[in-house]
Amino acid sequence: MTISVIMANYQGAAYLDAAIASVLRQTHEDLELLVADDASTDGSAEILTRWQGRDKRIVPLLSDRNQGAAAARNRCLAAARGDWIAVVDSDDLLHPDRLRRMLSVARDRNAAFVADDMLFISDAPEEAGQTLLQSLSLCAPRPISAQDMVLSDVPGQGLPPLGYLKPLIARAAIGGLRYDETLQVSEDFDFYLRILIAGPTALLLPEPTYGYRRHAGSLSHRLSIEAVTRMIAAQPGPSADMPAELTAAMALRDKGLRHKLAYETLVAAVKKRQALSAGALLLRRPGLLRDLRQSVTERLARRAPERTGRTDLKLSLGEGPTGDGMHLRIPQVPAPGGTWSEPPAPIAARLSALAAAHDLNVQSTGASGDWALGLVFAQADGAARA
Repeated sequence: MTISVIMANYQGAAYLDAAIASVLRQTHEDLELLVADDASTDGSAEILTRWQGRDKRIVPLLSDRNQGAAAARNRCLAAARGDWIAVVDSDDLLHPDRLRRMLSVARDRNAAFVADDMLFISDAPEEAGQTLLQSLSLCAPRPISAQDMVLSDVPGQGLPPLGYLKPLIARAAIGGLRYDETLQVSEDFDFYLRILIAGPTALLLPEPTYGYRRHAGSLSHRLSIEAVTRMIAAQPGPSADMPAELTAAMALRDKGLRHKLAYETLVAAVKKRQALSAGALLLRRPGLLRDLRQSVTERLARRAPERTGRTDLKLSLGEGPTGDGMHLRIPQVPAPGGTWSEPPAPIAARLSALAAAHDLNVQSTGASGDWALGLVFAQADGAARA
């Protein structure tokens, strides 16, 4: 079955080569890679042209004007010919066996929406060393619903933000649905939610085989009054056939979004030194002061610490140590959709942390070691095999 990998790109030349290479070296070779460049001026178009000359599976979709990520992904969807759609960002990296395993689970479980865990990777140690779904301690596939997706965007519900996921989706489940081009942020969340509302079988997989690169450009997005207003307007309204639990979850999210809108209004008033407007808003919503203090505290905490220089590290991966240097024991990797003897997320997070702080020389042994070698995303073209 053909997988159409859709990739939106804007000014991503610094990471685009590595992202493309990670898609093209997938063990599932029946794929096409559609890259919609959104009028970049950093040489991205030239990179795409060069790659197309080397591999005809690449389909560049160039635009002469910037329209945003949602429009770029919609151009990809319109041109895609595959039975399955895989969403990938142009600064991220994939484990070589990612798509094969995801497709196998989808077909065996009759699932139309399959998403793996995301491993945070970065040159900055403070941004690496964790996965998106690590708090769930997954050892086996976990079903998710539209209600889960909504509650993942509501603080205090015990779910990580599932809108960040980069799933494999059956083309039939998408149909004529497209990304909402009015959204500046949260367009992925909105798209996934509308798919899940239809009720397809959807699964979270424990394997952290999507490398989510965290850097200055990926971390700079923040909400605004306009962005939150559009998010409120885009949320699907209740309907007669919508389950009561989903309707209640939607109401919780709507309440949270309106609180965010009030907070962004307060921030705008403070920045403009509109003391009366800010004071009046705080009188109506005193809880916003707590949010403001928390924001300042988090911003101070995010300041990059003074870093020591990177050091060389010999690392062996597998069920038993090999040679000298540090060893990480890797449990046996189950067949796609199988159950792990322990959650793989902490192991992957440890690898990410080591790769962020060291120049790794990795030796792998056995199938489990080879699988873990594919997680060393920070080594742009794979770790050196001893």
